[in-house]
Amino acid sequence: MGSGKSSALIRHIRENRMYRADTNKRFIVFVSSIKERDERFLQKLEAKQPPAEPYCKSILALIARGDNIVTTQSLYNIFNEETIEAFHKSNYIYTAYFDEIPPLFQGASGGKYQQKDAGVITRFGSKDVQLMQQEHLILQENGEIHYNPDCEYHQHMPEHKVECNVFDALRELDSRCNLYPYGNRRGFFTGIVAFTRRELFSCFRECWFSSYLTGDSMLTNYCVKNHIDRVYYHIEDGRIVRNPDGAYMETYPEGLERLVILDDSRFNMENSLSKEGYRKLARSRDSEELKHLLKGMRYAYEFMKEHGVRSNSFIFTTFKDYKELLASDGRHYPTMKRFLPCNAKATNEYRNCTGVAYLCNRYFDVNCTNYLARLAEEEQNPELRFNNDTFALSELLQFIWRSNVRVKDSDQPVYVYIPDRRMRELLYAFMEKAKVNASVK
Repeated sequence: MGSGKSSALIRHIRENRMYRADTNKRFIVFVSSIKERDERFLQKLEAKQPPAEPYCKSILALIARGDNIVTTQSLYNIFNEETIEAFHKSNYIYTAYFDEIPPLFQGASGGKYQQKDAGVITRFGSKDVQLMQQEHLILQENGEIHYNPDCEYHQHMPEHKVECNVFDALRELDSRCNLYPYGNRRGFFTGIVAFTRRELFSCFRECWFSSYLTGDSMLTNYCVKNHIDRVYYHIEDGRIVRNPDGAYMETYPEGLERLVILDDSRFNMENSLSKEGYRKLARSRDSEELKHLLKGMRYAYEFMKEHGVRSNSFIFTTFKDYKELLASDGRHYPTMKRFLPCNAKATNEYRNCTGVAYLCNRYFDVNCTNYLARLAEEEQNPELRFNNDTFALSELLQFIWRSNVRVKDSDQPVYVYIPDRRMRELLYAFMEKAKVNASVK
C-alpha cells in the first residue's frame, strides 16, 4: 500500500537465482488485473500467460513445459483437481506469488439465489440445502461436505448438460472448494460455506502474499484453520526483508500525516452506511437520511474545491449496487465518471487525486464470520475469529491509497470525506497508533 510491494516483488523474483533456466524451480504470479499482468509484470519478468480460452485449460500446457507464469487471480479462483494434478505431475517445482490476497472465502449458501454471469449459481437457499440432504446429493465426512456422484440426480444427469441449477452449483463448488456446514434446523444443517481448497496451496513449494494488515485478516483465519505456518516479511528500501523471528509486526504507511479528514455536522451521518443502511435509503428516495447524505457529499466537495480539488482529482466510492443513489449531473459534485469500486486495489491511475470520498461501512459476509466465530468457540482458538474492524480499516486504507497520498515526493494534503462514524473512527484510531509508534522510535 504505497510501499512499492509490487516493485519489490518483481525485484525479488528477478534477482532470485533459483529461477534460472538450468534449474527445476519456477514461479507463478497472480495479479489483480489484466492491465497489471500485461503492462507491468509481463514487461519485467521472463514469463508467459495462458494463451487462449478456456484459460484453466491452456495453463496446463505451460505447467507441463515448466514455463514461468503470470496470470490473474480470477483464474486462480477456478483452479480445480485438474490444475492441482498438473502441478504435482510437473517436473518443475513452482512457487506462487500473490500480489494481493486472493478471495479465500468463496461464498455461502442459505440466502437468496444469486446467478453469476458465467451461468453458475453460487448462492442458494436453506430449503435447497435441506433438499440436498434429503435426496442424498451431499455427504458429510469429517466436518466437510462433498457432492455425492452416486446420487440419483447425478446418475440421470445428461452427459452434455447446458443449463445450470442449484445442484450443479454445488457440484462446481465442490470441485474447487472445501465445503463446511453451518446452522441447524430440525436435524438438518441450513447453510454451506465454501473456502479455497487447501490443496491449491499445497501444490506449491511456497506461497507469498503481498498485502497490508495481514496479521489479523482472513489470511490468518484461513491458515490457522488449515494448520498452515506463516512467516512475515516487510518492504525495506525496495526489497523484501524478513521480520525478526518471522513474526508479524504492525507497519504504518508514509503519508498518513497528509490526510485531512472532513469532520463536522455538515458532513457526517448518524445512520450507518452499511449495505443494510443503503437498503433502507433505497426504499425511499425522498427520505431525510438520503437528502442529508447527498447534502453532505455536496458540502464535502465544495470544501475540497476551495482547497484546490477539481473533478479530475477527485474519486469516490460506495457499494456498486447503490451507487446510483449518489448519481450527480455534475453541478454539485462530480458524476459517475469519478466513481471507483470500493474494492479497487493495485492501480496507480488515480495518484493525482487529492480528494477522496468513502461512502460505505464495510463488513465481511455474515455467514462466513458467524461460521468462524462458532469454530473459534468450538476449538477454543481466538485466532479463528474474523476481525471485521481490521477488514474494514484495510479496505478503507487501500482505497485512500489509490490517491496522491501514495506519491512519496508529494507534499499535497489529501482531503478525505468519510461520513460513516465507524469507518471514520477506525481511521482516527489507526492514525493515532501511527503517531505513538513514531514517537517511540
